[in-house]
Amino acid sequence: MCRVPERARPRVHFLNWLMTPTRRIALLLDRGLSFVRGVIHGVRAYAADKPHWVLRDGPPRSDLVSGMRDWRPHGIIAGIVLPAVARKLSRMDVPVVDVACTLADLQVPVVDLDHEAAGRLAAEFFLDRKFSHFGFFGSQSAAYSRTQEAAYRQRLSEASFEVVSCYTEFLPDLTNAAIWSKSARKAHRWLSQLPRPAAIFCSDDGPARYLADVCEQIGLRVPDDIVLLGSGDDDLECKLARPALSSIAVPSQRIGYEAAAMLDQLMSNEAYEAQSLFLPPLYVVTRQSTDIMAVDDEIVLSALQYIRQHVSESLGVAKLAREIATGRRHLERRFRDVLGRSVLEEIQRIRVERAKELLCDTDLPVTAVAARAGFSSIRRLDVLFGRLSGMSPSAYRRQSRVR
Repeated sequence: MCRVPERARPRVHFLNWLMTPTRRIALLLDRGLSFVRGVIHGVRAYAADKPHWVLRDGPPRSDLVSGMRDWRPHGIIAGIVLPAVARKLSRMDVPVVDVACTLADLQVPVVDLDHEAAGRLAAEFFLDRKFSHFGFFGSQSAAYSRTQEAAYRQRLSEASFEVVSCYTEFLPDLTNAAIWSKSARKAHRWLSQLPRPAAIFCSDDGPARYLADVCEQIGLRVPDDIVLLGSGDDDLECKLARPALSSIAVPSQRIGYEAAAMLDQLMSNEAYEAQSLFLPPLYVVTRQSTDIMAVDDEIVLSALQYIRQHVSESLGVAKLAREIATGRRHLERRFRDVLGRSVLEEIQRIRVERAKELLCDTDLPVTAVAARAGFSSIRRLDVLFGRLSGMSPSAYRRQSRVR
C-alpha cells in the first residue's frame, strides 16, 4: 500500500481550499450595543468552520449599503431598523437575514429574541413579587416593542391587572432634539400620575436607563416608588443607571449563530425557504432597580431576604423559621396568605433561578451547578428544574449557547 508522506497531506487540503468559492458576508450591525456584539460573536463562531467566509461589518446606515455594492456580498446579516435601509437591501438581490425585528412588514427572515416570551417573563417576574400597579415604556414604531407590550399586557390581564403605557422613540436616526424634549415632558407626566409602587417593563435597557434618570430628576425613588425592568442586559446601560438596572438576559450569541446558519442555507440553496426563528429569553438578571417586594408583611420580607442570601446552603423551613425568630407554622401561614405559595416552593423557585444563571454564565458541570444552587443532588436539580422550566438543565444550557 502506498502511504502519503506526512509533509504532502497539507497540499491536499490546500487544493481543496482553492477549489471552494469565497463567500463575502456583510454584517450591518451597530456594535455599540452589547446584544449586537454578542450576535457578532455568534456569527464568528459559525464562521469558524467556514474558512472561505470573509466577514466585514459596519453600521446599518443607508449610505453604507450604497457603498457596499462594489464589494458584491454573497449574503448579509443586518439589524434593519430604517425603511430606507430595508429598501436598498431589497434591491441588492442577495440573501438577507434580519436580527432586529423592528420593521413589521420586512420581507426577509428574522432571527431574534422571542419578544412575546420576554413580555410574559416580565409579567411573571412582577407578579411573583406581588405588585399590583404596572406600566410599559417602549417604542411605538418598533415591531418587537409592540409584541412585548401585547404579551405583557395579556399576561397581566389574565391576573386581573391593567397596564398603563407610555411611548417614546429611541431608534437610531428617528430621534431629534424636539422628540427628546417632547418625550421628557410626556415621561414626567406619566410617571407622576402612576400609583406607587409601580412596576414598569421597558422594551430595552436604554429606555429603562432614561426612565431612571427622569425618576431622579422629579424625586421618585427607584425601586421604592418605581420598579424598572429592562430587556437585553446591556452591561453599559444597566450599570450606568442609578440604581443599577435589572434586565432580561437574551441569547445573543446563539441568535448570531443561528442567523449565520440560516444565511448559509439561503446562499447554498436557492429553493430553501427560511422561516423566521425566535429564541426564548434566558432569565431575569436582578439588580437594585427591582430589589423590592410589594409586600408589607415583615416576617415574609425577612424570610425572603434570608432565602436569597443563603440559597446555596442547606436550607429548610424549620431552619429558616429559627433564623428569623418565628414559629414554623406561623411562617408557613404568612407565606400562604401573602404570596400564595409555601416556603418550600419559594426556596425551590429561587434555587432554579440561580441554576439558570449558572448554566448560562459559567462552564461549570451540571453537578457543580446543582451544588452551588443549593440542591442536595443532581437528581433533585433535574426533577425541580424540569418541573419549573419544562426542560432539563442540560437542554436549557444548550438552548442558551451557540453549538
